[in-house]
Amino acid sequence: MNRHLSSALRWLVLLVALGALYQWQTRNLLETGNQVPDTHLPLLSGGSSPLTEEGKPTLVYFFAPWCSICAASIGNLEALESDELVIRRVAMDYASLEDVSEFVRDNEVAGDVLIGHEGLKQQFRVLGYPTYYLLDANQRVVASDMGYSTSMGLKVRKALAL
Repeated sequence: MNRHLSSALRWLVLLVALGALYQWQTRNLLETGNQVPDTHLPLLSGGSSPLTEEGKPTLVYFFAPWCSICAASIGNLEALESDELVIRRVAMDYASLEDVSEFVRDNEVAGDVLIGHEGLKQQFRVLGYPTYYLLDANQRVVASDMGYSTSMGLKVRKALAL
């Protein structure tokens, strides 16, 4: 077999395998079109905030303070901050609020951090971190994903979904 063809075939097999792994990994996330219930969550800084803002698309980013991929990716959300997209960072699976505060401080997290709970984790089918949900202005799921995403990857998902 031609050496170049063999190399191309290996790349093709790798891409197919990665695609299959991605589909398997995200198979249990909420499906596109699911309506997200209106809920308020406590803020790390005190008070509370709604998970979504009526009439505006929302990106809900679930993270855990012990998650190294979350630490590497949470800063990429800043590239999406705008008047037309609400970003909600939701802390999950934390041992203490101090752990969440330390994560926020160490990773220079911009924006408010909401404090999630086990019921929310089950409601959104969060099985790993980070998990992202992109919701339209009517709080319906238009895209979902998990794992690391670059700023550009997040921008592309937003552009394709909204």
